[in-house]
Amino acid sequence: MDKKTQALVEQYSKSLVEVAVENDKVTQIQSEVASLLSIFETTELDNSLSSLAISHEEKVKLVRLLQESSSAYLNNFLEVILQNEREAYLLAILKSVQSGFVAATNQHDIYVRTAVALSDAQKNRILTLVAEKFAVKAGHLVETIDDSLIGGFVISVNNKVIDTSISSQLRQLKMNFK
Repeated sequence: MDKKTQALVEQYSKSLVEVAVENDKVTQIQSEVASLLSIFETTELDNSLSSLAISHEEKVKLVRLLQESSSAYLNNFLEVILQNEREAYLLAILKSVQSGFVAATNQHDIYVRTAVALSDAQKNRILTLVAEKFAVKAGHLVETIDDSLIGGFVISVNNKVIDTSISSQLRQLKMNFK
């Protein structure tokens, strides 16, 4: 994506994020944007909206289908996209909106790798730990089972990492003996 297109995408996404924050609708619009992104992932909607072979009228019909299950805020936003004929950039704009919400709310996804599945109590302790250590609000907790860790866990949030895995400790011990 060239700089001009990137600036265009960022301007549209910034506008929706600002409207959501001003009207205290971040959670609602964030959820709706996530739903729209899942539609893009499971269909070829992006290809259709960016295709030169499909007429503008057909693209309008596709976006109107998205508006049927959206709030007034998102409907208005999608209407502006249609009026300015920016349908081809809708996926990029929605992804940028999602990133904008993370920045606006300081709510980051938490990635946890463990050797065994976490209990609910352990998940709550990790959420508390992340809030204290990283000073961020917890988004979604994404848990991955990784047998190579042997034990312990690795937490990644906003490009910061806590690694208490046994495999990491063994590597460190090996480095100390060299």
